[in-house]
Amino acid sequence: MDLMTITRDSGKQFCVRIRGHEFKSDMSVGDGGQDAAPSPAEFLAGSLGACIAMMVQGYCDTHGYEGDVEVSLTLELADDPKRVDGIVVDVELPEGIPEEKHQVIRRVAERCVIHETLVNAPRMDIEIA
Repeated sequence: MDLMTITRDSGKQFCVRIRGHEFKSDMSVGDGGQDAAPSPAEFLAGSLGACIAMMVQGYCDTHGYEGDVEVSLTLELADDPKRVDGIVVDVELPEGIPEEKHQVIRRVAERCVIHETLVNAPRMDIEIA
């Protein structure tokens, strides 16, 4: 994987750079930011949603189901420690997919790399320089 760098723009707003792409992250006004961009927790959920959407869309395309997949998510936050406590994921499938395929599609969604990562927490090494 390529190196990702995160640098401060101002306040609680940061710029994330990955392979020539860049995007901003900020905190809500209530959390001391300016709400100029999604929060890191929102990006986490967004990554999960995008991963699920790509996997399920791939399944639909491969099996001849025409139409677009749409994924909606809601974050549930908790305190002590402050964290994402739950993510509710709603996957809307294209028309015409038989009900008996829904469990297969659920398994496809659960195999996305972000879902697997959240279910099987990765090792994290934080080094302070």
